[in-house]
Amino acid sequence: MSRNKMISRFSWLITAACILELSVGCTHQIVLQSQAEPLLLDQKAKHSPVVVVLKVEDGTTGPDYQQDPKFVGQDVSHWALIAVLPTRHDTNRYSTDVPRTEVAQESLTNGLTKMGLMAVSRSEAGIEQLRNLPDGQLVVKAKLRSFEVTNSNELIIILLMNVGHIKALHAQVAFDSQVLIPGEPAPVWQGTVTGQAEWKLGQYGDVDITENLEWRDRGIVIRLAIENAVGNLVTQANLRQLSARLQENAQGRFIQRVQEKEKAGDLQGALSLYGQAYRSAMSAEGTELAIAGIARVWQKMPGKPALPEEARRYGVQATSQADKKRYEEAIKLYEKALDIAPWWAEGHFNRALVLADQNRYAEAIASMKHFVILSPNSSEARAAQDKLYEWELEAQSQPASSKGSSSTQTPSPQSRSVFDAATKGSGQGRSAAGAVK
Repeated sequence: MSRNKMISRFSWLITAACILELSVGCTHQIVLQSQAEPLLLDQKAKHSPVVVVLKVEDGTTGPDYQQDPKFVGQDVSHWALIAVLPTRHDTNRYSTDVPRTEVAQESLTNGLTKMGLMAVSRSEAGIEQLRNLPDGQLVVKAKLRSFEVTNSNELIIILLMNVGHIKALHAQVAFDSQVLIPGEPAPVWQGTVTGQAEWKLGQYGDVDITENLEWRDRGIVIRLAIENAVGNLVTQANLRQLSARLQENAQGRFIQRVQEKEKAGDLQGALSLYGQAYRSAMSAEGTELAIAGIARVWQKMPGKPALPEEARRYGVQATSQADKKRYEEAIKLYEKALDIAPWWAEGHFNRALVLADQNRYAEAIASMKHFVILSPNSSEARAAQDKLYEWELEAQSQPASSKGSSSTQTPSPQSRSVFDAATKGSGQGRSAAGAVK
């Protein structure tokens, strides 16, 4: 055998071995991080859910789904051809970091909350397991019909070589859903809702896929698909209108209960119920109605309850934060104090001033109205009402700064008088001091 023939055969052997190695391909295990960023909710929203999301059932089919509760799909990630000869064929196998039903439940809950329907997750799988749900709540029950993540490829032609690599991730989800009202035998709505989403990758986003930073946030495509399904659920089931009707009916029944306590002379019980109404109100009208009830009951009470120690603690801390110009922290602390003692007029007063300082005029107006309702005979009531007139105009134009622009005398901060009055037991005092002695 000649030397040239030996070299030729050896070259073919090497080429065949390389082609065999490349064409076999491999499978990449891609875990999509599904945990969402925590939602920033105010105290009222946290304590007043209007929708309960039950544990999601798994109805997905197929051997991979049956064997792995985290599996959500697979697709070709890379491929290459030299002329018509395959030289590469890789696959991505996608899974979630927690079972897909947990991802679905969390994303359903967050999606509803983002759409203005405060939701909480429950571990129960059926409504029959729930007991003593608050009046006016809805229940969403869902079964996962399909849950799939795929990818699309981009074609690159280099001379005789055709190369494909990942261009975008796609997620598709479908739920068989029911909306129920506790105590009613049949769902008020049931049907199938779907959602889909796409996440485009940057150039060469699939290179070193397990280490590439571009892949660390790709789990968002799952959440977006489920939240799109939530949007379809809200629309198809008329959830907003249904929830509003239930809340209105529940509010009417609640008012009837509290009025019965007032008529029976149980003023402490009535005050407690109105406080509950304040904490659970989901609208400005509901909050103002609760404040009006608190003010009415307060005026009838011969012995005024003392400011609870926990509310006092939050009030002191709020004052300290406001003095240090940490206004957001101060607002949150005032809210905590008022959740405990919504009759604390001075807390509403101080919260209003801090809110206005942050140009949050609509909230400041609501809070100052609460002060005026609770403490109409306060020495600060006239200045507070004038401030309301000023803020109404500011709220329409929303100027860049609310500081130093007022010709109306600003009511003086009431951060300490309430505590002094409570300590001294005085029945008189500035602003709401007499109301919290």
